[in-house]
Amino acid sequence: MAAEPLYSVVASRAEELIISGEWPEGERLPPERRLCRDFDVSRSTLRQALGELEERGLITRHQGRGTFVARPRVQLPILGVFSIRDAMQQHGLRMTTKVISVEIIEAGRQIASDLACLPGDPIIYIERLRTGDGEPMVLDTAHLRAELFPGLEKADLERRSLYEILASDYGRTAAEAQETLEPVILTPRECQLLGVPMHTTALLTRRLTTDASGVVMALGHVLLRGDRSRYIYRRTVETTPPRRDETRPGDRDGAPHLTVRDHRGHSNRRRA
Repeated sequence: MAAEPLYSVVASRAEELIISGEWPEGERLPPERRLCRDFDVSRSTLRQALGELEERGLITRHQGRGTFVARPRVQLPILGVFSIRDAMQQHGLRMTTKVISVEIIEAGRQIASDLACLPGDPIIYIERLRTGDGEPMVLDTAHLRAELFPGLEKADLERRSLYEILASDYGRTAAEAQETLEPVILTPRECQLLGVPMHTTALLTRRLTTDASGVVMALGHVLLRGDRSRYIYRRTVETTPPRRDETRPGDRDGAPHLTVRDHRGHSNRRRA
């Protein structure tokens, strides 16, 4: 068996320091010269080790500021019910909500198309900042048709869930959501609200929610700090041998096929 590369050994030793708390989360690491001396390695080996630690999500490197022990990331499931509050609670974080803006605006063409209304129709715009133990984590905006939810702008949007209000006060329960997920670079204003440096990346979830009768209830945009969150997608893998009559040229080695399923049962067959 090949020996473990030196940089990987150094990365594992550094990970132990992080797990033990000797290097606390959020703390800036010592200068490279000192780390080279402490681990008795060259600078090139150290930098490879730091690269591995960064890939593991254990440290973050910021040009001009230094290298820091990363804070734990909030993990969110790709499938199933999406709840920022539940995700934070699972990581021991107390979530609070601050309303940044609530106003009535006119629907533009794209918003009108998404919400199945006419351009110029009144839309309730809600912008909220979610914090975990006082640290800004999520910037959440929502657009809703004012005619469906009259007076919503006066609701207690800091202490009550938006979808709880829509269900209990207006009789419209969310039944389905179509979502897209993409990485984005935050605007200067978004960086200021989330308390991160300029040009920081984030995960943007765009969600179109409908009720049980198919009426579009809300268009939401959720920005999660990329350094404090990650999405999880769980798959199961089944190994199934191909049937004799399915064997194709190139399959004569009898290699198995992998059936990959998400937990809703959808599957794709892939050549191993």
